[in-house]
Amino acid sequence: MADELEKRWNKSYGSSKMKYENDRKLLHSLQQKQSIKAAEKKAEDSLVPYTEWIFSILTAARIYAALTSHITDCDETYNFWEPSHFLAFRSGFQTWEYNPKFALRSYFYVGAHAAIAKIASLLIDHKVFVFYLIRMMLGMFCAISEDQFYSAIYRKFGSFVANCWLITSLFAPGMFISSASFLPSSFAMYSITLAYAAWLDGCHQASVLWVAAASIIGWPFAAVLGIPIFWDIVIKNGQLKKFIEYFFIAFVYTISPLILVDLMLYKRMVIAPLNIVLYNVLNIHGSTLYGTEPLSFYIYNGFLNFNIAFCLALVALPSFVIYKYFNNDLKWKVCYLLMPMYIWFAIMFSAPHKEERFLYPVYPLISFSASIVLYIIWKSTSACFAYFYKHMKEASILNITGFFIIYIALSCCRISALETYYRAPMHIFKDVYNIPEAEATVCIGKEWHRFPSSFFIPTGATVRFVKSEFKGQLPQRYYPGTNGTSGINPDQNDENREEPSVYISIKECDYLVDVDYGTETKLEPRYNTRSGWTSIKSYPFLNSAKSKTIARAFNIPGYSRKNIKYGTYHLLKRSRLIKHQEEERDRIKELQKEREEKIMQDKLHGNDEL
Repeated sequence: MADELEKRWNKSYGSSKMKYENDRKLLHSLQQKQSIKAAEKKAEDSLVPYTEWIFSILTAARIYAALTSHITDCDETYNFWEPSHFLAFRSGFQTWEYNPKFALRSYFYVGAHAAIAKIASLLIDHKVFVFYLIRMMLGMFCAISEDQFYSAIYRKFGSFVANCWLITSLFAPGMFISSASFLPSSFAMYSITLAYAAWLDGCHQASVLWVAAASIIGWPFAAVLGIPIFWDIVIKNGQLKKFIEYFFIAFVYTISPLILVDLMLYKRMVIAPLNIVLYNVLNIHGSTLYGTEPLSFYIYNGFLNFNIAFCLALVALPSFVIYKYFNNDLKWKVCYLLMPMYIWFAIMFSAPHKEERFLYPVYPLISFSASIVLYIIWKSTSACFAYFYKHMKEASILNITGFFIIYIALSCCRISALETYYRAPMHIFKDVYNIPEAEATVCIGKEWHRFPSSFFIPTGATVRFVKSEFKGQLPQRYYPGTNGTSGINPDQNDENREEPSVYISIKECDYLVDVDYGTETKLEPRYNTRSGWTSIKSYPFLNSAKSKTIARAFNIPGYSRKNIKYGTYHLLKRSRLIKHQEEERDRIKELQKEREEKIMQDKLHGNDEL
């Protein structure tokens, strides 16, 4: 516009003097505005924080989670840690999903972790250390994805939205749980986060590649989170040919290694992502056999994992539409980042099978949605203060400060509850790793779902199940040898029918891991009170049935301690083994005493000869 006015001014130079003066003033005014905007843009660019500081903060938070969080889902143990342990150390449990007859899971994802475990074990002769090393690497991968997403938000939507997202994500209990989880839904979360970071920066090919990785290597259902990216590339920009090219390259890069690895281990052609989709969509029992919950399950978990930020996230889209009607400072592109959360909620809330981990892929987008609402609140209250109380315009930031004080306090209370109330199983199995017997049998009854993995079992020892009140199907041990991944176990089924062959008699157990809540049944007695067993280690563990809901959900200083009841988590040992150890210890002491006496006699005999 400034160039047009300049031409107009040059043409009218010899005409009316008044017109000349008016045009000159208008030109000068426009040039001033352009220079101010350029200066503001330059100043904003110079305020972009050093990404290494952001990455360091995120990495510290995720490594802390890797070292202190417990495994919240037995699916993580039996479907991912156990196959990885088998590939690295040739022992572990196999679920029916890895049975070649069904082949719902690919070995590519777990194989990558198994390779890390194998290499690490050559340097560190301690499997528990290897376990935590893998978790720390997962946490670092999460931090990388978050750092990229933060930078993209900063460049596209400014510092306020980016910093609100950073604080929300950094302190979210949901991110504390999911960031270092060895689950396809966590990998999908990393990949979708990187996909939207690349998309915001205009790297369409990279965004399509990351969506493909989330869907094929991670979880097939994560593909629906790429719908807004597809819409932007194909519908809005009309780049169908480009999208097909990007998709084909991404598909080949991700599916090829997956098929090759599965061909080597299953010894037949398998497309695991397709199998799991067909099982869950076409099988009449697929989504109803495990973990069916009411709609309120996700609302409750959403509040636990994001507390008041989750409430804001739920109203993000309508809030944005209303705000956009009156203001133009937020771009419509915001909708592309708000829509995936709603699409995902619509699918997951309607499915009968509900698990906390199913929401992991949209956790960073929940934080983003809450951040947009915070921006709208900040701008709206700033406008109100500016209109009614001009001298109090800056007071609007107090709303946001108050929000984050409450949010961080609730988040810390929730994280503290997770660390304090549920840490006993991890501690007990660290003690199991140090048992002295070379070939001990460690048994698990009703606590089978809290077994952290065979990484906590010393080499030579075995883990077995004893009968409990649980009536579903438990995993079987892998066939030993090189055909462990390709051998078909006839005792496994896809209908969650209980298989009795998985159990052994309690008499065959040398050690037993159990929890005592003060109650018992015929199949779940209080083993620690029975003769023949001695508790050698014990830790307090939350008794949720006897604790108040708020007290167990949030570890609130002063309140929770009075309203929480604990059971006792035990590592029990056969009394005969303890007696045998004591006898062996006494025998060793006697041998040492005899040796010392003989040495003394030899010395005295030598002195007599001299």
